[in-house]
Amino acid sequence: MRFLVTDTLIAGLPLLPVVMGIYLVVRIRQDFDLTVDGSFTLGGAITAVLLNHGAGVPLAMLVAVAGAALAGLVTTGLHLAFRIPVILAGLVMSIGMTTLNLHVLGRPSISLDSDRTLFGGLIGLAPDVQDWLTIAILAAFAAVFLAAVGYLLLTEVGLALRATGVNPRMARAQGVDDRRSLALCLALANASAGLSGALTVQSQGFSDSSTGTGTLLAGVGAVMLGELIARPGGASRVGRVIAAVVAGTLLYRFILVGALRAGLQATDLSGITALTLVAAVALNRYLPEVGRVLGRLGTAGRAGTQAPAVGGPHIAEVAGGRPAPDDGPTIPPAREPATAGRASASATMKEAG
Repeated sequence: MRFLVTDTLIAGLPLLPVVMGIYLVVRIRQDFDLTVDGSFTLGGAITAVLLNHGAGVPLAMLVAVAGAALAGLVTTGLHLAFRIPVILAGLVMSIGMTTLNLHVLGRPSISLDSDRTLFGGLIGLAPDVQDWLTIAILAAFAAVFLAAVGYLLLTEVGLALRATGVNPRMARAQGVDDRRSLALCLALANASAGLSGALTVQSQGFSDSSTGTGTLLAGVGAVMLGELIARPGGASRVGRVIAAVVAGTLLYRFILVGALRAGLQATDLSGITALTLVAAVALNRYLPEVGRVLGRLGTAGRAGTQAPAVGGPHIAEVAGGRPAPDDGPTIPPAREPATAGRASASATMKEAG
């Protein structure tokens, strides 16, 4: 169980930035940007190449994030210049970036010198200590990033970004530039993917040209899983949005790591990802309906038990055991007999006296 937890955290924490970026596009902008698949790989490729050529970790990661953000801006340019839908522009970019990433790497896969990575200072420590220190470093990066995005969403720029996703026409009527908001959203989402790629290649020790394949679909699945747990209720509750991203990402990785620990092969992970996505979509679709039905049944049951105490039953049993509504609310008895009864009782007491 301990290895299951540590493997989940080491594999899941680097993905928190990219899932947050996917949440911005899918839930706030209500669109899909396939560029993140290529941006994730690009961020890892740039980091690996620069580190192997002697660059420092901060510089390598900064260049990786900037390169991925630039890819998001190119997608925005394709959308605005040629009126291409964002999902199609992202698909074109994702295909084109496959060639770009191969040119950056120089070959399909390269290894990193462990001494040059973010975790180079942990070499030589006990495996358990090394794992938990790796988790601490990754958690620190993820926490700073999520806090920065949460603060951005609470600023005036973030409010404008959220407004364009909820109602673009009303946002434009209030003077919000929808094009700038789209550029900011896609650049931030792809920069997040680049950061995740940079952290991932350093934690796993190599960069591969196909690392980012399926990143968008995996991120959407993680977002939906997180929404089942945290119920953010839209983009207005920033704290719950962050909680949903964290919970969904870690739960998604827990499922994959658990599948590997159970004996499945690495080649089966794509199928597990697809099944997880289908399950998340189905639960998001039908679980609220089940909750509402159960809520109505519970309300009806409470009303049925309380009705006789209020004014008599409101449902009469008819032949065949089927309930049918009665003619209306029960009319309380007239007050005169009670008054007459009290008067006669007083007269009797007087006579007795």
